[in-house]
Amino acid sequence: MQERFADEIVEVIDGVEYPRSSSWIKELEAEDHWRLYWRQQHLMNSLICPGNQLLEIGPGTGFTTDYLRSKGFEVTTLDFDSGKSPDIVANIVEYSFADKYDAILAFEVFEHIPFDKFQEVLPRVASACRQYCFFSIPQNRKTPFYFELKLPKLKPFRWDWSVKRGRPMSAYHFWEIGFNGVSLDDVEMLVASSGLEILHRDEMFERLFFACRRK
Repeated sequence: MQERFADEIVEVIDGVEYPRSSSWIKELEAEDHWRLYWRQQHLMNSLICPGNQLLEIGPGTGFTTDYLRSKGFEVTTLDFDSGKSPDIVANIVEYSFADKYDAILAFEVFEHIPFDKFQEVLPRVASACRQYCFFSIPQNRKTPFYFELKLPKLKPFRWDWSVKRGRPMSAYHFWEIGFNGVSLDDVEMLVASSGLEILHRDEMFERLFFACRRK
């Protein structure tokens, strides 16, 4: 049984339970998570500019929000957990966008709702984007061993050996790529049908990061 948080609160919408917890945002995060923050910024680099209006869905610790605001971005946050002090308290599965944003960020968010709800949510997210949508999705695998080579002026080379996890990365995940019947093709087809074009796809720590542009 995977660990859950002691302060967990469950919200039920249409018979689906959506657990939430705020205690973890007060703890020092692991080094891997700090590197994931860097990957998020790298994904958005050169696509967004200071002064842009951004919506961050699922702000978590607030690190990305604070960093982007310090660089001159206008960031609005949305989360259904009031304990994270978002600007908008709402569950994305039933939220109707009142405004449009230059870009919408949803890192480590969509796996926390059922895939059929994700299929409904992404088109609404896309319609609220003026330009870009950035998000990440976990892959249901673990990498016991990898080799990485970096040489000056050459693209880094990485080789890894991965195996299927067989269970979700977190007890709070409804689905992952390769788990619960969801494939990468399913996600990419949904992106395309939602009116988005994938510009870049990066990978780090069993997560795929997508930078998409509104068609």
